[in-house]
Amino acid sequence: MTIFELGALGEFIGSIAVVLTIGYLAFQIKQNTAAMKASSHHAITDSFNNINIAMSQDPQVARRFRMGSADLSSLDEDELGSYSFQSLAYQRIFETLYYQRKIGTMEEQLFIAEEKTLRWVVSLPGWREWWRSNPISLSEEYRAYIDRLIEEETSR
Repeated sequence: MTIFELGALGEFIGSIAVVLTIGYLAFQIKQNTAAMKASSHHAITDSFNNINIAMSQDPQVARRFRMGSADLSSLDEDELGSYSFQSLAYQRIFETLYYQRKIGTMEEQLFIAEEKTLRWVVSLPGWREWWRSNPISLSEEYRAYIDRLIEEETSR
């Protein structure tokens, strides 16, 4: 075998190694993306569950949410403050879902399932009153998304 033939063989083997390496890296990226989506799903679910557990374990928290969502004026000043923080916490979780969906790190099925809950929340008259009076801590893009949902839900 001549030196040129050895060089050609080396180039061929090298090109095969490059192709295999690229294939392996593509597989690893796909695996990492799936793991990242699963982790994101778990974190969002935990966040919602923490709020839901608080409501299930404390009847006052559940009552405040139920009463405030129906009519903010039914709450006293302290209850209104708590209701506001609870509503803001929920909205921050939903906003995280919204952005994760936007950048592709959220499974579409999870977003669709949670959006049903969000549509229910925006249909509540007390919550809508809270939303209009609290333009804080949430991005303009997300606020526009919620405003569209409110419009859709109230026109049904």
